[in-house]
Amino acid sequence: MTNDMTVAASVAILVHRELDDDYVGLWTLPWHIRRALPEAGDAQIREIAAAVLEALVAAGAAIGDLDETTGTFDPWETRGAVEAVMSAWRALGRDPNLGEVAWIARTS
Repeated sequence: MTNDMTVAASVAILVHRELDDDYVGLWTLPWHIRRALPEAGDAQIREIAAAVLEALVAAGAAIGDLDETTGTFDPWETRGAVEAVMSAWRALGRDPNLGEVAWIARTS
């Protein structure tokens, strides 16, 4: 469990820094987590990703949709956003790809 928490914190910091420059797609979370924990199963990856998302939202990031034509970010209601992302991710039955499920943006 400690290793999971360390990976979650590391990925949250990394993504938080990426948000200084651009929007971050949800797909980057499992990508980073799987590289840190190659032996982790899908459920463990999603659990860590949920913790990362919770930390990012608590730090002022927003989850939402990105209009790839206009580049406009449309934030979701903060309350329930992480649960909505994780539900959609589970429904995919695999890790999300580029542009799937949600994007993360800096709001403050």
